[in-house]
Amino acid sequence: MLKHLQIINYALIARTEVEFDQGFTVITGETGAGKSILLEALGLVLGSRANFNSIRKGEEKCAIEASFNYESEAVDMFLRQNGLDLLSDLILRREITRSGRSRGFINDSPVSISQLKEISVFLVDLHGQQENISLQTPNYQLKQLDAFAQNKTLLEDYLKAYSSMRSIEKQLNQLKEAAVQVRKDEDYFSFQYEELNTVNLNEDEFDGLINELGELEHAEEIQRSLTAVQASIDGDQESALSAIRLAIAELRSVGSFSSKLAELHERLSSSMIEIEDILSDCNRVQQSVEWNPSRLEAVRERLDQYQKLMHKHNVTTAVELIEIREEYRIKLDGIASYDTELEDLETKLKTALIDAEEKGLILSKRRYSVVESFEKGLIQKVRQLGMGKATVQIRLESTGNLSTTGKDAIDILFDANGSSNLVPLRESASGGEVSRLMLALKSILAANDQTPTLIFDEIDTGVSGEVAKQIGALMKEISGSTQILAITHLPGVAAKGKNHFKIQKFEEKEEVVSRLEQLSDDERVKEIAAMFSGHKLTDAALESARNLLHEN
Repeated sequence: MLKHLQIINYALIARTEVEFDQGFTVITGETGAGKSILLEALGLVLGSRANFNSIRKGEEKCAIEASFNYESEAVDMFLRQNGLDLLSDLILRREITRSGRSRGFINDSPVSISQLKEISVFLVDLHGQQENISLQTPNYQLKQLDAFAQNKTLLEDYLKAYSSMRSIEKQLNQLKEAAVQVRKDEDYFSFQYEELNTVNLNEDEFDGLINELGELEHAEEIQRSLTAVQASIDGDQESALSAIRLAIAELRSVGSFSSKLAELHERLSSSMIEIEDILSDCNRVQQSVEWNPSRLEAVRERLDQYQKLMHKHNVTTAVELIEIREEYRIKLDGIASYDTELEDLETKLKTALIDAEEKGLILSKRRYSVVESFEKGLIQKVRQLGMGKATVQIRLESTGNLSTTGKDAIDILFDANGSSNLVPLRESASGGEVSRLMLALKSILAANDQTPTLIFDEIDTGVSGEVAKQIGALMKEISGSTQILAITHLPGVAAKGKNHFKIQKFEEKEEVVSRLEQLSDDERVKEIAAMFSGHKLTDAALESARNLLHEN
């Protein structure tokens, strides 16, 4: 239950702190005093969208903090899953600044605003005029029927199966679209691949051809140069080898005199071996290089194949050409596998559809099994709220199609004066009638509702007198198992509360502020009397107030 609420610098509220109790709490106040501000502030700490203009004039930041007593495994699980502390109380906090910053906290740990909203579902159920309007929509009506039937587990099972089926269906449609597009490109891919594959690309061959082309084109020049090199190294007259042999002999003759001379002899001898190897390689290259016009033409033609493809595909190496060829091969392999993938997905979709249909059928059977008792419960409670002839009829029909809510469509038919003119609730009921239907609904759901706190924002709009007393009595009845907070303008409802708070405006230091205060017994009599007669308290109004409170 909501235990404590602190509001700082929100709209007209400079600072207020309130301790709430179990049971039925009513909140009253004149129009414009700040009742809606109170709920907006509470909504903010529960994860609603921030209105930065609501920060109190002259202040840079506002903060709202709410603490809850709770016994909920769902809350504990949420805290564990999000790495948050488990304390004796649950403390939610929200701060917003004029700079546009919004921060949330759970048990003093920073959290996202979506996490505030997620955990608030387990704590507070707030009902106002917007929720009354929702009651007239089929989706909301079906949700309430499921709540009455305690269909949470069945819904989760169905939604899991339905989501799986829709996911597979989406994959299948995407693959079909891709297959259509790919098959349009299949001829193009095939042509490009075959052109590249026919050339029999090879990285080593390409590099070898480049070298061979240089040798073939300059064969005569290479022969002349190599002949000159060999003559210089080992010619008949004054060759390099002869001079080096002579130098080696001279160093050998004096090498025994000094280690330095011996080292020079050894180094020169090693150079002699290297030069002889070079001479041998020159001879071998000279023998392999020859003028061969036919081979030159063949190399040029082969390189031309490579270069045309490189130019076409805007690359500069054989490696890149090979990569492009492999890309086309992969695309073609993928096209060939589309049919297999499509068949697999179609099989999976059939299985998933059967599963979703079966779970949807189980959900529908459960809904149909409780429709009659749900209908009777609504009629009983609505008549208890002053509509003695009201009739409610639940029309549940199969749509034949699966959706996020199953395969059923619901419509609540209503006639305030009997059963001769039953029409859909969205077409027939007035605002006051819808409010009473909502309260009746919450009454029959209270036993199954796991939310510890229900908040009603002027749900009694459009009623008065004896009906107001009945509304108050029903709220009091619900509060036996759930904490109820009700903002009301009706004395008949206010008198039924166990606790009574009043929100009112004051002028302080030339500023208007709103403050929420708990009323004493005497203050409560005066407040309820004022709800009868306005600012002027008459003896009759005071007596009426006492009588109402005495009835409570």
